[in-house]
This record gives sequence, C-alpha cells and structure tokens, in this order.
Amino acid sequence: MLTYAYLIKAKAKATEAKNLFCWFSAKSDSRAEREILNILEDNDIAVGRGADYQLPVRTNWFVVDDLPEESALDETWCDRYELAEDQQTWQLKQKPDNENQEASSQQKPETSSANVPTSDAPALLRPISRLRLSQRLIAHLLNDGEEKEISEARHVQIGQMELDDNDLYIQNLLLAVANVPAAKELSAHVEWNLANAIKEVFDREQVYTVASFEEFITEWIAEPKARTHTVQEWVNDKKALIVGDEPTVPPVTPELITVATLPLRQRLLAQFISEEYAYHIDTEQKKTIQELELDVDNSYVQNLLLAAENVEPFRKAPEIDIWKIVSALKTIFPVDGKRVDLSTVIHFFKTWFNTEHIDRGLLVKEWCKGNRVSQIQRTDTGTNAGGGKKTDRNTDYAQTLDTLDVEIALATLTMDFDIYNIPGSILRQAKDIIAAKDSPFKEWSAALRKCSGILDYSRAAIFALIRSAHPSYYLSPGRLSGYINANLVEIDHQTPTDETLAAARQVNSAAVVAAVVQGKEPLENLEKLSTDFATVGALAAKAAKQESSETIKQPEVANLGNGIFSVEGLMNPPAKLTEEATSDVQMEETDNNEIKANPEMSQSETAVLPVKSADATGDASASLNNEPVHHINTAPLNAFYTHLMVDMETMCNSPDAPIVSIGAVFFDPSTGNTGAEFYRVVNLESSMSFGMKPDASTIQWWLKQSSEARSAILVDEAMGLRESLELLADFIAENAANGSHTVQLWGNGCSFDNVILRRAYALTETPFAVPFRNDRDVRTMVELGKSVGINPRYDIPFKGDMHNALSDARHHVKYVSAIWQRLTAN
Repeated sequence: MLTYAYLIKAKAKATEAKNLFCWFSAKSDSRAEREILNILEDNDIAVGRGADYQLPVRTNWFVVDDLPEESALDETWCDRYELAEDQQTWQLKQKPDNENQEASSQQKPETSSANVPTSDAPALLRPISRLRLSQRLIAHLLNDGEEKEISEARHVQIGQMELDDNDLYIQNLLLAVANVPAAKELSAHVEWNLANAIKEVFDREQVYTVASFEEFITEWIAEPKARTHTVQEWVNDKKALIVGDEPTVPPVTPELITVATLPLRQRLLAQFISEEYAYHIDTEQKKTIQELELDVDNSYVQNLLLAAENVEPFRKAPEIDIWKIVSALKTIFPVDGKRVDLSTVIHFFKTWFNTEHIDRGLLVKEWCKGNRVSQIQRTDTGTNAGGGKKTDRNTDYAQTLDTLDVEIALATLTMDFDIYNIPGSILRQAKDIIAAKDSPFKEWSAALRKCSGILDYSRAAIFALIRSAHPSYYLSPGRLSGYINANLVEIDHQTPTDETLAAARQVNSAAVVAAVVQGKEPLENLEKLSTDFATVGALAAKAAKQESSETIKQPEVANLGNGIFSVEGLMNPPAKLTEEATSDVQMEETDNNEIKANPEMSQSETAVLPVKSADATGDASASLNNEPVHHINTAPLNAFYTHLMVDMETMCNSPDAPIVSIGAVFFDPSTGNTGAEFYRVVNLESSMSFGMKPDASTIQWWLKQSSEARSAILVDEAMGLRESLELLADFIAENAANGSHTVQLWGNGCSFDNVILRRAYALTETPFAVPFRNDRDVRTMVELGKSVGINPRYDIPFKGDMHNALSDARHHVKYVSAIWQRLTAN
C-alpha cells in the first residue's frame, strides 16, 4: 500500500471556506484519484467549476506527530504547515519577521546575560482531540486529571509508548480497543472515564490478556448506568486474567465431511443450509441435513429434493453449479414465502440448466419479476430481448425475434385486416417481404431488433408504432431510432388500449361477420377476413337471408380472449336427437371417483354446445315430459343456464383428495336440455403439491385398471390444478344465465364432488363465485326418485366412456332431469 497526501484549496470568492488537507493509503495512483473524490463526496464538498473548492492536488507525504486521522479532511493543517517553492513539499509555516522579533523580545530574560537559558518559555501545546484513539487512551492513562491539551514532549512520549513492542500492557490494551467498534463512538469525557476504569481494574505492573481487556471494555461500554458496579465487580472478583494464568483449552479439530462424497439429496441440502459454497460440512451440519431430509412436513425441502431427482442434469452437475441453482431458487422463492408448486420448481431447474452460463443471472432476474421464461432471448446488440411477459398474443404463441419480423412485415402492408386472425394470403405476402428483405421492412427490423425488451410489447403496439410513423422515417436510421424511443411506450401489454388498436388499424373479424349477417355491411367485407371467418360468415349471411322475418334471430360471435372467437353461434341448430331406448342398459359403478380413460374430447379443450330451454333467460317453459326415461327436447340456439352438473375423478374419497379430472355440463332439469360443457385433465403432481393426499385403496384400485385408463392421467396436455380451477371459474362466469352467484351447483355434494371442489379452491387460494348455499346433491335427488317409484339412473343407457368425468356428468344430467320432471309433474 502507498501513502498519498492531497491539498484541496479554497477559492478566493469562498470567504468562509478554508484549505483542506487529507491523507490515506491506496494500492495505485488511479485508485487514489478515485478515493479522494469519494472522500470529498461523502463530506458533501463540491470541487471544480462553480464550487467553493478547486480540484484536489497531490503533494508529497509529510510525516509529523500531529497528522490528522487517515481519510479525514483537516482544515487546520494549513494553519501550521505550508508548501515549499516546489509546491509539492510540506514545511512548517514560518512566522513573519516582526512576529519573530516580538516573540524573541518577550522571551529575553531581564538579566543582562544572554547566555542564561530561559526556563519559563511557553511550550507548544497540542489538543488531545486531534490525536488518534490509541494515542488519546495512552494520554489519559498518563494524566491523572482530564486534560484537553498536551505538550510536545508528552506527545513524543505517547508516540514512543505506542510503538514500544516490549510494553505488552499497552500493546494488548490497544489490540483490545481495536476489536471493540463501540470504543470509537465515545465522547472525550467518556474516553477519560474509560481510561480511569482501566487503570483501576488492570494493574500497570502486570501484563493482561487481550481477551480480558476486550471483555471489560465491551461490558463497560454496553451498560452506561452500571459502569461503577462493573468496575467494582471486576476488582472484587479479579476477573482480569494475567498472561500465563488463562485456562488452556485443548484445540478441538472438527470432523469435516466432503460434500461431494454425499448422496445427491444430502449434497443438495448441504448447499441449501449454507449461505456460501460449501466444500466441507461438520457433524452438526450433517445432523441438520439428515433431519431436513426426513422432514416430510417441510414442503419446500421436499419439493426441492423431488424436483432435483426428476431433472437429469442434476446427477452430473458439479458442486458449484448445485450451490448456484439452489441459491437462485431461494432468491426467487424465499423459504419463508408463499408455497411453490413442485411443477414450477422442476420447470425452473430444467430452464436453468438449459440456459447458457452468461444468461443465468438474467434468468433469475426475470423469474424474480414473475416472468416464467423458458429461455433468455437477446437482441442484435446483446441486450435482453424479453419475451417473458403476457401480451395480447395467444398464450400458446412463442414470441421470438423471427416472429417479430413477421409482425413487422405485416405492419408495413397498406391494407387493413384483423391482426389477431391474419388471412393466409396476407401472411404469405409478409413472408415474401422477409425473404426478399424489402424496404421499409429491412430498416424497421434492424431498428426494432436492437431494442431491449422488444418481445414484451403487444402485437397491437408494434403495428401502431409502424403504421403511425412518417413514411420517410425509415430512410434515416437516427431519426427512426429516435421515433421508436419516443413512441414505443405501453403500460398494459396484455390489454392494448382502444387508441392503440385504432392506430394499428385493427379490424375485428367477429364484428365484421355480425355486421354482414345483419345486413349493415356488404358481403365483400368478408374477403379481408381469415378463411374461417370468411367461410362461416358467408354461410351465415346466406342462411340469414333465407329465414323468415318472424324467425330471424340475431347471430352471436363470442370473444374467447387472446384473439380467439367462437362462431358456433352462427351455425344451424343440431338435428333432433333420436329417443333413447331402455334395452341393453349399461350399468354404472356406484363410486364415481375414478380416473376416466379415453375421454370423448381433448383434455385441453372446453366444448360449448349451445342449446336453449325454459331455464334459459327469456324463454317460456317447455311442455313437461312425464316419462320415467329422460327425453331431450330440441331447443333454440344461444342458451344460458342456471343449473351446472359437476363430476370429478380423484385419487381419494376425503375432502383433501387429489383431483385428476373435472367435467361440468350446464342443463335445465325441467326439460333435460344441456348447454356448454367443460372438461380438463388435471396434473396429479400439481394437485398433490397443494397438500392433497391420495388414498392407498384408491391407488390399488387404479393399478388394477387397464393401461389405457392409467395413461389418461399421464397425458402431456394435463394442466396444473390452479390453472384448471381458474378456467372452470371463467367457464361458469361466461355461460351462467344470471351470473356465477345464481348457479345451482350439482354433484355428489354432501361429501364428495362439491366438498372436494371447494376445498381445492381454498387450497389454491383461487376465488370461487358460486355460494355454498347453492350446492345441490345428486344422491338426495336419487333417493327422492325412489320415494316416488322411479330409479332412472340404471334405466337410462350410459353413453360415452366409462370412468370419464364429462360422460358421467352428462349421465347425471339425464337421470336428475327425469326425477325432477316426475317430482314436478303434479
């Protein structure tokens, strides 16, 4: 380390400012230049143009007894010392000649002999407050009273005692004071009291241990009101240990275990309990690891271990990578924070190992923000391109820089179209533009590919930005970059504003189809829509013209979100179903908590089958069917219902049973008509991660089923429990006749379907708008049917696949409707 000294001169205009002096140690000249500026900034001193002080000037190092403390700014230094002619070397400040003559005349004795020495010449006194802490303590030890100043001779004596390695009393005392940070915060008077207490407890003729000094000073400072008592206690009990009298404790060599030799689960936990990378652990840490490994109630640790065992790269990962990924997990999901799903932990581990080393820090930052990205995409300049936030695009759409090019090419086209349902001909034009690298696409692509976080902006924002720009901006890269920086601003990426959609010249396909069917727009407007909307719109418009004015009903196009629209409301009503026969009756098992095999519809789709009945809003009651065998009436389109039949397949019969599939059907019990349907396969692992527990007997039953049935719970399309419940709540809200709060929720309710469903919503902290008082029990309805002499559950043939939640829900609708009609017949 080198020693540096700096002079900071005050400017002439700053009348109240004084020159400052500072010294410190640094490794190099460049670091010293930075350090002096940091010291000035910490003391709120501005230098340079417009400030009261000039820039600091480096000087030669000058060793004197009254140096200020290191890194301290001293404004009295220049009162005593000045720079020589070379403006680098410090020297004692010379007094003017008249002052020297006056001083010499004052010092002359009254006797005429010039050879008689003077004994009463005034000594040069120095304030104790300007000494270092170690020197101040020595000064207090030497003085019997509380002195404010010391003579130069006493200052020299203090310096000699401080440097005397043979004076072990002083050396051990100074070492102890350096180990007590609170000693530096004491006032001058309290320092003097501390020195007196030390003199009273510790005999100057003995040599005491550093630990004794440190213990006494710490205890004396910590209890201001009991300091006198502390001194008496130390004096009476003789707590101070003299060197050589301290008890010898044999050193204990801890038994260390190399982490790399442990099994994978314990290697993980070794890094989990360590704040820094652990190469060895001791026996106490090994005991803690074993306790954590066996603690099944600690869901955080158990999810960590299960996830690691299901991620192959963990088995070959070095210890440093294991520590890094475990530390990243604790950063994203704090141990004492909200519970995290096992599937989420597995997803993060796989993503972390698949990410390049240089991008793993960005990955952790994105996950900490709540963006569950699967990779870190970079712009052409190397910055983070984003892509982890939800936008107005379809949730299954992966936004990359290449797909961004497609949107840029589409936005450069002059025609207006639905940016969320792009016609095939327009999409082909965009791809041709990309292949040919035509202008202005080429310039826009080069500019937007350099923007940080560009993939987080909505499609509407990209279209609005390009279509609102001046046609010649792309000719100047600088102007184009400035335009992008000024106008590419968006708050809600998932829901663009109406102004943004207008600037993007968005054409709503559903609105165009509805307007054409109503005759408000010409049929030619369908040509600018995608093939699906154009075909369905043309058929619907043709059918609308052929219908009688008395039977014309307004078609409806439903917005399902993410740029997806349902046009089933434009279709013709289904043909009348044939009456069901009672021959070859198919029996259904009493217990209905099994997993369904071979479902009738895709596990990731929600079917909407619109038919209407008397239960739908605004229609008159249909005629009652009194037959014991349920009959489905043909009903108008666009029906909404109040009654909802729910059936679930679980892995247990208790309220905490893990859910593996959910089926639901809206219906009207007075007619038996059905409406929108819902079906989801739920990831079993996700259900168990929320604390749901399977039953051994149910698992044994499941193992006896066919391989096709067992494979139903292992499909790739299975969703998480929370996501499935949110979709079910949205399904109910969108299809209920008068809102979710009026829905009558049917199921095996007193102990099974309704109870397990509500328990699942509670465990996942997901809101469920259907009140508990609206629960209806299928089993109670069956018993009521028996009381009036019918049991249609086994009279009505079972259609669909056995052990399928949706098929079971449809069957429940049939026999509940039959019983309802019989009970309300009179």
